[in-house]
Amino acid sequence: MSCDETKQFDVIIVGSGIGGSTLATILAKHQARVLMIDKGTHPRFAIGEAITSHTEILLSLLSHYYSVPELEYLSSFRGISENISASACGSKRSFGFLYHQEGKEQSPQQRIQWGIGNSSHLFRQEIDHYLVKLAVKYGAKLLSETNIVDIDIDEKEVVIKTETGDNFNANYLVDASGYNSLIAKKLNLRENPPRFKSYSRSIFTHMVGVKPVDDCLQVNSDNIIPWYEGTTHHIFDGGWMWVIPFNNHEKSTNPICSIGLNLDSRRFPKTEVSPEQEFENFISRFPSIATQFETAKSVRNWISTGRLQYSSHSCIGKRFYLLPHASGFIDPIFSPGLIQTFTTIIPLAALILKAIASNDFSTKHFAPLERLQQEIFDYNDGITNCTYIAFTNFSLMNAWLRVWVFQHIIGGSYKLLFTELLGLLVEDYPEHIAKLEFKAKDLTQLTESCYLKTIDPRPQGWKKDFVEEAIAEVEKVEKCLLSPEEAALNIVSILNSTSWLFKLCGLGEPSKCFMDLPKSKRFNISLMTYAFWLKFFVKNEIKPFELNLKDYINGVRLGII
Repeated sequence: MSCDETKQFDVIIVGSGIGGSTLATILAKHQARVLMIDKGTHPRFAIGEAITSHTEILLSLLSHYYSVPELEYLSSFRGISENISASACGSKRSFGFLYHQEGKEQSPQQRIQWGIGNSSHLFRQEIDHYLVKLAVKYGAKLLSETNIVDIDIDEKEVVIKTETGDNFNANYLVDASGYNSLIAKKLNLRENPPRFKSYSRSIFTHMVGVKPVDDCLQVNSDNIIPWYEGTTHHIFDGGWMWVIPFNNHEKSTNPICSIGLNLDSRRFPKTEVSPEQEFENFISRFPSIATQFETAKSVRNWISTGRLQYSSHSCIGKRFYLLPHASGFIDPIFSPGLIQTFTTIIPLAALILKAIASNDFSTKHFAPLERLQQEIFDYNDGITNCTYIAFTNFSLMNAWLRVWVFQHIIGGSYKLLFTELLGLLVEDYPEHIAKLEFKAKDLTQLTESCYLKTIDPRPQGWKKDFVEEAIAEVEKVEKCLLSPEEAALNIVSILNSTSWLFKLCGLGEPSKCFMDLPKSKRFNISLMTYAFWLKFFVKNEIKPFELNLKDYINGVRLGII
């Protein structure tokens, strides 16, 4: 953008990563004057590469709500590989968890694998670059390699001052710059110390020459999908490691594998040892992990963080909003960051467009969303804290992971699929098949506070307290009030007494450690039976989600489901 162009905008977005550029794309598509300012440039290294079915559904919702077909590509492996680049994604067909004990080969009896269909890993430097270009295509302006020296916010406008001496004015500011948020620093929004229970740090890089996990396991007969075709989590007492390959499908020319070692920072405090040496020292304790990295080499500098967790006492104010990564962060386990980012953007974009139309940017309009964002942080913190505790013992981990997957399905994926996405897919089906622009939608519902219940990932309605009950059991282990084995038994009992669904679908049985969920007739028939049971036999006010029968019938007729 040249200095001769206008310096007055409806919205300025600080940061052009995946969150900032997605929001910029949507706002620009709907005729808002948008400026993105970023101190860096694209393409560039970024992590946050693993996604889940919940993430994919949120991306699809954004695409259909706001009539941006290009966002739909990101919601599937096929969409990315065929429309963006085959090397912009890895194949993700499963969540795999391998439990390790120090000095021992990994045991076949301590493995869990859940098939999830044809999902993907996001090679962020290509995906983020794609989104930035998409935002510019729709009319957003981009200032790269630009340092902001000051931000002034008053009742009437926001003024951004850059080190080149330029001033840019806007009606509203969205901070999408992450941990180094200028707004959080300027307005002293950070909580010190962070309010979160979780304590973890991370060591990560990109590598080549990482062996497929399957080649490093002594016995490998029970898994239903090759381990290397999914996200592998190496688990041990005190932490975990992600292994995210981008070279695990036939069309890829990308040799990269993303690696991250995550440690409880209270048990494993940061030292003066280099990140690479610390990584090598640590994996040498676990023979099966060490084997996987015998020929591996990093292709960029290692990064070692301090404590990952940070929080803010507020993420809104006069004419500004902080996206989740600018406001706080918990931990990469289960990939909650992208889920929370897209959950926030769905209503935030509509609220901003409404504010532009009415010239009313009052904080009160954004306050319900800010409350939800803070509550989701606290909820995710409870999940993460208990996950690290559960990693002390395989039986406890096995039970706890079932709590996570159930809440992920009931509070996230299936709720959004049945209540929102299925109807949108049916409505836009002709345009989708013809590869045309989706129909314009009435965005009013997205601005109403009652809509936030729809996207709230926490289980709601009937028997919603099973997560809190399970958290209480895990925390008793940390306090030495229960043994891990006792807590595991109690958690399974909680799950199976909460609903007949848990036991019927198979995930409520700890002995079932290998399930390909999309292909499991038992799992899918159980979930559909549950959805119809909720529809006809449970009161509306206590339903976890609502199945729209017309949308379901049309979805079956059109082959959408």
